[in-house]
Amino acid sequence: MSPGQVAQLIRTNGYYVGFSLQPSILQGLLTFAKTTPCYANRNPSQPFYIQNKDKIVKDLDTPLLVAGYLDSHESCQAYQKIKHDPYLLAIASQYLNHPAVYLRGELAWGFPAPATLDDKIKTARVYHCDINDFKTIKFFFYLTEVGEDEGPHVYMQGTHRTRKFSHQGLGQRCAAIDDETLVQTYGRDRVQVVTGAAGLGFAGDPYCLHKGTVPTKNPRLLLQLEFGITPYRIWYF
Repeated sequence: MSPGQVAQLIRTNGYYVGFSLQPSILQGLLTFAKTTPCYANRNPSQPFYIQNKDKIVKDLDTPLLVAGYLDSHESCQAYQKIKHDPYLLAIASQYLNHPAVYLRGELAWGFPAPATLDDKIKTARVYHCDINDFKTIKFFFYLTEVGEDEGPHVYMQGTHRTRKFSHQGLGQRCAAIDDETLVQTYGRDRVQVVTGAAGLGFAGDPYCLHKGTVPTKNPRLLLQLEFGITPYRIWYF
């Protein structure tokens, strides 16, 4: 599919699912994730290697919901290949109607763990939208297999274009509205759950209502990159 066709689908639906990482790129990212410290709940003072997860869980006084690599993924050659991929850059530029500017990316684990509503809001596990620039686009890649039990990403189709006036005014504060209320408002038929094999990629307009979900069975490793029009360093997950 051409970059223009993908961009048009995102304009229509708010998202597109259908990318696939090359096996060598996927393996490079997985090797990086296993050999580089990640940080418990994105706390720079709590580094650990993923193979030592059980130990860090015992040492923490709070549930381990996520573990990010902060900005260390920028040193990963496989990540740099994705960041500069001509096809993805062309899609981003077509969607933005402007040469795409890289903003930031993240590599992070999501773990099965008890999560309060406040935890879910802080880790973007409730429906929300992101406003990081005048207009942006995000690319996501599952680096582990993600089914219904592994915390799949969820989009509410078309809500980047059709939003209640009151919700437009709320902006990112839509995260304070109960998920089920938003589903009833916009229709259950709009809820699109993204599941798939390791290497699956998708893209979305961050203004489209979306959320991650809490894994209930196995951890999930997710890569995301965001492109915009100006090089702001604002960042919402």
